Amino acid sequence: MSTFDEAVTALDAAAAGPLDRFALASTARDQVEGWVNGAQVLTLLTTLRDRGWTQFLLERRTPAELEEFSGLPSGRVADILVVLEAHGIVAQADGHVQLSASFEALAAADAWIGLDDLLDRSELMSRLTRTAAEEPGPLPLSEPDALVIARAAGGAAGAVTKALYEQIFVPQLPELSEALKAGAWLDVGCGVACATLTLSSMFPEMEGVAIELVPTVAAETVRRAEAFGVTDRIDIRVMDARELDEPDRFAGAFWAQPFFPEQTRAETLAMLLRSLKPGGVLFIQEMEPQPDEAERAAYTLRRLISEGWGVPFGRTAEQLADEAKAAGFAIDRIAQTDFGRLVVASRPA
Repeated sequence: MSTFDEAVTALDAAAAGPLDRFALASTARDQVEGWVNGAQVLTLLTTLRDRGWTQFLLERRTPAELEEFSGLPSGRVADILVVLEAHGIVAQADGHVQLSASFEALAAADAWIGLDDLLDRSELMSRLTRTAAEEPGPLPLSEPDALVIARAAGGAAGAVTKALYEQIFVPQLPELSEALKAGAWLDVGCGVACATLTLSSMFPEMEGVAIELVPTVAAETVRRAEAFGVTDRIDIRVMDARELDEPDRFAGAFWAQPFFPEQTRAETLAMLLRSLKPGGVLFIQEMEPQPDEAERAAYTLRRLISEGWGVPFGRTAEQLADEAKAAGFAIDRIAQTDFGRLVVASRPA
């Protein structure tokens, strides 16, 4: 709805009779009640997660086992289970209860982006949303907060993620496997390096550098790389990416562009251009495509937080291509994948 249409609607509402205004208020009340229900379910699920329920219910349990585990009375446990079942979180049958199939997959250790990651991000976003409405300055983001964002944005490398890459992502982006086989890889703004670690498990010859600015995030990335046994091939560095000075070394690179403030972007792209070999390929992902009407409301909330951090939000693939071209890259194509659109650019030979 346009601003003009909204103004007309507001004028119509002001001129409406009592019954019309009651109907309008009822519509808004129903909307708020829907938000309240969602907030309550999220609060309940987060609290139960914190108390260990989601891991406990990865296996089939009796209500008596759940009562003993939780320390809650039987009536309270029964009421909680009714709520969880009504919202598709658990399934009950034959006197047992367990997470539903979809929530079991989400809470399992091999989930790409797991339930814990989503709940932690939800709590952080709720806090930042309140701050955005109360304080005029930039939204605060501590190192632990940055780790929450990195985990939820990047996900975890594992069997599920590897299958996604092997069966879907890499076949849709043939330039990626060609670059990985041609030489060293550079991951700029790696976060927890899900993509780089996953690719390292698929390409045993792969070696490269992953750069992360936040020490707490980098420490988690090192821990994950050690668990994968690839620290001899993937060099994780805590540094400002603009300071990397290894010209003509890398055959391919990925730039996590949504996390780079405006004042750092041109210098980061200049570093990437000189770090790639002639003909080396750069991949830049469009993270926030223009939403349709159904997605617009959630998109506006994400934009509120991103703008509060001082990083660009919603750059389209075409805008990212223009940004790379201005830095001296040749634009090979904009690739459409099941993971979204990526700009495929290269250092001119």
